[in-house]
Amino acid sequence: MQSTYELPRLKMVKVLIVEDDAEKLRRVCQCLLAVPGIAIETMEDARDVVSAKRLLREKQYDLLVLDISLPERADQAPAHSSGISLLSEMLERDIYAVPKHIIGLTAYEDARELALPSFERDVLQLVFYDPASREWEEKLHRIAKRVVQSESNPVSTPDYQTHLCILTALATPELEAVLRLPWAWKPLILPNDPSVYQEGSFGRDNQSFKVIAASAPRMGMAASAVLATKMAMTFRPRYLAMVGIAAGVAGECELGDILVADPGWDYESGKRTIRNRKPVFAAQPHQVSLDPFLRGKLGKMAQDRAILDEIRRGWYGFDPKTILSMRLGPVASGAAVIEDPSIVDGIKFQNRKTIGVEMETYGVLIAADECPQPQPTCFSMKSVCDYADPHKNNEFQKYAAYTSATALKEFAERFL
Repeated sequence: MQSTYELPRLKMVKVLIVEDDAEKLRRVCQCLLAVPGIAIETMEDARDVVSAKRLLREKQYDLLVLDISLPERADQAPAHSSGISLLSEMLERDIYAVPKHIIGLTAYEDARELALPSFERDVLQLVFYDPASREWEEKLHRIAKRVVQSESNPVSTPDYQTHLCILTALATPELEAVLRLPWAWKPLILPNDPSVYQEGSFGRDNQSFKVIAASAPRMGMAASAVLATKMAMTFRPRYLAMVGIAAGVAGECELGDILVADPGWDYESGKRTIRNRKPVFAAQPHQVSLDPFLRGKLGKMAQDRAILDEIRRGWYGFDPKTILSMRLGPVASGAAVIEDPSIVDGIKFQNRKTIGVEMETYGVLIAADECPQPQPTCFSMKSVCDYADPHKNNEFQKYAAYTSATALKEFAERFL
């Protein structure tokens, strides 16, 4: 008799959307309803602060999507401070049934800047709504998907077995820099697996956290994606990190700066065709955004000058003569090493805010995104060793590998 595998049943999560703009509300609902585990029957909305307070007093929701700019009452104009005030009151007063998961949403840059300190303080997510872009939908969809998974928590889902897996594209200098971290590394050979892993650990709050590291057999998205998949399924890590070196975009960063990919994409994805007898590349990139919960923590570290200065002072080589920074932004992946700045200019047409270009990150992010449960939370933090031009320097490769690996150490020990 043939056996069948039954997928675990997802819990239907209850969602409250506080939004006064009808079109934005429609698009938010459309985005959330695409997530299995969210249905129109379990979704409610409020158009002003007073209505939202009433619902939050009466009902328990799993997920709250909160517009920052809201009217206090239906007969008033929206104010940028209303959503922040509602959030503060909800978290401080026990008369409200506070949702387990809260996402801020705004279409205004000044409202975003006003709200960001409050959301970072409480480690909450804030999504910038741009009606002309799909990036906000991707972020909101990913958050909602993780909310459903965390609320469902099916018994049949295996537990995490490792805290952190680290992968690099190169053994030298990238993995070498990782293995210099004081995490008591020792080789780990698995039967029937050609990869050589390194096992280590770090401590925090009287706890020990297991770490596995390895380098891919060659550069490129395919090799790193395969290694990422193997590590995710073999070691079941809670977090999966890619570190190493990357090309920076001139004017956006300095040599040695740590680039956290948000989002990552394959800049060569699209269609090559002929138009008006000329070759044309029509880009069709699929972008993978950084996990929003992790982004808040990485954003905090990026603003911590003391941590970055400590990393800079720990470098054992030449003086790079630059202040070390950590930057979160778009990082593009492609199949070839670039030594032509004009190619970078072409990549920036796909995302004008691009800060870096490399060869592996998108493959690792998409591999983690498609893993079976328990899925690792994946991120990439590579450091700048050149500007995608012919002027490459092996010493800066070593420095970039050092800042990338050491930044990961500081982030893991303080925030993960």
